[in-house]
Amino acid sequence: MTPPTPAPAPTPTPTLRDRLDEYLVMRRALGFQLNDVERQVGLFCSWLEARGQTQTFTIDDAVAWARLNPDAHPSWWSTRLSLVRRFAGYLKANDVEVPVIPGGLLPARKPRAVPFIYSQDDLDALLAACDTVFRDDRIAATLRTVIGLLAATGLRIGEALKLHVGDIDCVNDLLVIKAAKSAERLVPIHPTTTAALMDYIALPARAATHPDPDGPVFVTANGTGYVYVTFQSRFKRVREAAGLIPRGRARPRLHDLRHTFATAHMTAAYARDGDPDRVLSLLATSLGHSDAAHTYWYLSATGELMALAAGRLELNAGTTQGEPS
Repeated sequence: MTPPTPAPAPTPTPTLRDRLDEYLVMRRALGFQLNDVERQVGLFCSWLEARGQTQTFTIDDAVAWARLNPDAHPSWWSTRLSLVRRFAGYLKANDVEVPVIPGGLLPARKPRAVPFIYSQDDLDALLAACDTVFRDDRIAATLRTVIGLLAATGLRIGEALKLHVGDIDCVNDLLVIKAAKSAERLVPIHPTTTAALMDYIALPARAATHPDPDGPVFVTANGTGYVYVTFQSRFKRVREAAGLIPRGRARPRLHDLRHTFATAHMTAAYARDGDPDRVLSLLATSLGHSDAAHTYWYLSATGELMALAAGRLELNAGTTQGEPS
């Protein structure tokens, strides 16, 4: 007699960790990076696993995990919970028994850092310190060129480090910015900036690393692109050698080169009786802002700029009141 065919083993129910992997694969296929989601929601899954929970969680679980560090700023709690909320929405849409996490449970507006506006003397000191701190021609030139590029264009440091050789249009003096928070955009640059980039690319010390001809502009000793943490640590050494120290709550950061670029253009537009609205619009496009509110913030970034803007408003108000009805 033929023995009965054994029933197939039941398919195990995917764990939250399995679901997270699926979620990351799906979203990255659509072009999202999701590094924060992978790290933070992965930590949430580890926290749940340590408690014996692998299939579901409650709202209380999510809130408790988000607030694990009692000394963190409330905006950090809110950020962590928002990442879990997005993941929970995906799970719910795929018939996983998890709760819908409502918005506003941990509301907190993240405070903006006070910008450190670099003077020309500050920038000169930074550039001079590159050669003082680093004896390696390639490293010194990399720091010098990146700092100059950020100051001249307002790029994000991540955009500058991910710039590829083919992204430089030498004929039209343009940069094609692809690795950004927003969609691909063109950033016009001064011919001297184009020349500085091409001089760096032709640097013998850079060529000695055997970089990919079409690869990143700024390269390490291995001819590969820089990661942020490495560049940041080197910038810190240059900043200290340049003698730049905090001014009140404003600390000299790489990102403040972007703030300096924007506020300088807005200050010039007001001080020279230019067209601030037009400059704001151009800045929003050049800086890659997805929301005009991010650009309008620069009107309050410095006391000088606020005073100039207020003066323009008062002038316009006085002109309007004097007009016949």
